[in-house]
Amino acid sequence: GGDPRLAARRAQEEAREAKSSTRAAKDDKYKAKEAEREEREREEKAALEAVRAEAEVKENEEFDKWKDMFTVEAEGTVEQEMAAESQGLLQEFIDYITSHKVVVLEELAAEFGLRTQDVVSRVQALESMGRITGVMDDRGKFIYISPEEMAQVAEFIKKRGRIAISDLAKKSNEFVKM
Repeated sequence: GGDPRLAARRAQEEAREAKSSTRAAKDDKYKAKEAEREEREREEKAALEAVRAEAEVKENEEFDKWKDMFTVEAEGTVEQEMAAESQGLLQEFIDYITSHKVVVLEELAAEFGLRTQDVVSRVQALESMGRITGVMDDRGKFIYISPEEMAQVAEFIKKRGRIAISDLAKKSNEFVKM
């Protein structure tokens, strides 16, 4: 035999273990259902994204069809004319500077219907691109110097070595044909 209290205690422990194991089983079942539900939600979300992406692709294709219908007629003509016109204006701008040699920037602005500040920017841009070479003075004039004239000035400085600005200015007047 055994002690009835010990048997009662053992029976309580077994009942407690049985309860906890059924609770664990219920928890496992709940976790499994929860995971299943999350997986379903993920799949639904993915399916929704796929539908959305497909709709967007169709919209873009439709847009491209319509866009092509409209741009085919206007394509090139206006843009090409504007590009040709601006290219022509740019060449006129450069020709004006090269033919006049000494250009008052305000006059150049008036000639081309631009603000003086825009003319200064354009002249500097053309210089940095290597389209024109010259000197801009502080009184608002640009003196165009051809690459040949620039080479003569450079050659003179190389021959003479160090040179005073005043001497260079006098000599430059001989090189730069006004």
